[in-house]
This record gives sequence, structure tokens and C-alpha cells, in this order.
Amino acid sequence: MIDAVSLMRTIGLIITGVVIASIIVETNILSRLRWFTAGFCRISNLSHGSVTSLITCIMSSTGGKSMLAEFYKRGEVGRTETTLTILMSTFPVVVGESLFRVHAPIAIVLLGPAVGVVYVGLTLFSAFLQTAGALIVARIMLPKTECSLKDGDSLKREPIKFNKKTVVIGINHAYPTLRKIVPILIISMLVIGALLDLGAGIYIAGAFAPILNLLGLPGEVIYTLIAQFMHFTAGYATMHALLLEGVVTEKQAILTLLVGSMVVITMIYVKYSFSMYVSLFGKFGVTITAINYLSSMIAKIITILAVVVWY
Repeated sequence: MIDAVSLMRTIGLIITGVVIASIIVETNILSRLRWFTAGFCRISNLSHGSVTSLITCIMSSTGGKSMLAEFYKRGEVGRTETTLTILMSTFPVVVGESLFRVHAPIAIVLLGPAVGVVYVGLTLFSAFLQTAGALIVARIMLPKTECSLKDGDSLKREPIKFNKKTVVIGINHAYPTLRKIVPILIISMLVIGALLDLGAGIYIAGAFAPILNLLGLPGEVIYTLIAQFMHFTAGYATMHALLLEGVVTEKQAILTLLVGSMVVITMIYVKYSFSMYVSLFGKFGVTITAINYLSSMIAKIITILAVVVWY
């Protein structure tokens, strides 16, 4: 089962994200950001709200996506824009939350500068591919957004309302949303946790073994994938041991870790992302999860091919 600590942590992040998003919307602070977001609005054809949620994702992935969900439910952004915004959030999330705060330092320490720095760089490259791809699609599919700095200046004069009354209003607006999404989040996480306890996770890791064979990697690297299924740090430590023993070359280590990252991404989507997106966006969350996951896998495959050809 999903352990209580992970469940409570996820619920806490969702509640915090939804409440903060609701309070931010009520404070009128978004109008002050229009001068900053106007340029990216014109480049991407996204609305100010979507661009603001992207900026928020650098600090908090859950907060940014909760903010976007609030705009979506209010009818301020459509399905296509919502999906593309979430795809574009990949690079900000990886840079601001996942990589430099946790993954990068541990990867460089455990794998060494040669392998660690290259792997971190390739992880950034993979995330950039997703964001850049979504940006291109947005320019093609979304209608041109009229975002002028003049409009931003007029809104900038509106006072920011941050007081007890605003906080209470934001919390009150967040409550109906939380009342719907928290039960869905708990049930879906518990069901998925039960499936993983029945051995589904091992099958997920094993499903990527053919990719290792296709790349001509030694059989011992399967242990890295299994370790990464448990936790990414365990995967790094296992690969460190294989490097020390001379079982794999630096290129083989990088390829294995990239395949392993596909396992990690799969587990994240199965254990957390699916539940989060469904709780925030309802049935549309299933579509968002599928598109986002497929985009992640395509970006990783392109990155792997780049390593095979050029490294």
C-alpha cells in the first residue's frame, strides 16, 4: 500500500497548492505580473493566467498546476491550452523543483563529475524538448493572444488586496474544490498502491528490459533499473558500483540511467501524477496524464538516440 507519510504529504501538497492558488487569484497580484508575462504570451499564444502558472511551477509544481486547474474550472482557459501549458511546465519544474534541489547534487556525487554532469545535462535537454515542442504546437494551434504592455500598465494600477479578508475568501473558494478532489486523490492513490504491492511495479521495470537489450547493454544493468524503481538514489548507487567494477563504460552508464529515468517517470505517473491530475481536472485529468506521459517518453527516446549517435 501507499505508506501513510507519502499519502499525507501528497494530500498536503494538493491542499496547499489549491489554497495558495485561490488566494493569489483573489489578491489581484496576477495583474501586476502582466508586464512580465506579456512577452511570453505573445510568443506562446498562452493567456496571462497560463503563463503565470508556468512561472509558479518553478517554485512549486503543485501550486502552479493547482492555479492552472482553477483557471480551467473558471472557464478562463480551454482544454488545449491547459494541456499545452502542463507540457510546457516540464522544463520549469525540472529546473526549479526536481533537478537542482535534489537530483543533480546526488547524481554528481554518486556517479562522479564525468557521468553525473552529462546525465544531468541530458535530463535538462529531455525536459527542454517537451517544453519547446509544446511551445511550437501552441503557436500553431492556439489563436493569437493580444497581450500588450499598455493593458498590463492599466491593470498594474489596481491595488493588491492581501489581508485577512482576502485570505478567508480564497480559502472559502478553495474549499468546494478540495471537497471534490481530496477523496478522489485518496482513493486513487490507495488503489494504485495496492496494485504496486501485488507486483505491478516489478513488471513495469521489466518492461523496459528489451530497450536495454536493444542498446546492447550488459545484463547486469537490469539491477540499476530495479533499484531505480525503488528510489532514484538506489539506482545511482547501483550504477556507481558497476562503474567502479568496470562492468559498464561511461556511455553505457548514461544510457542505462536514461532508460532508468523512464522507469522512474513511469512510477511517478502511476503513483502520483495520475491521482493529482484526476483530482485537479476530473476526467480530463486522464487525458492530461496520458499526453504528458507520452510526451515524456518520446523526449527520453530522442535523448537516448542522441547519445547513441553522438556520444
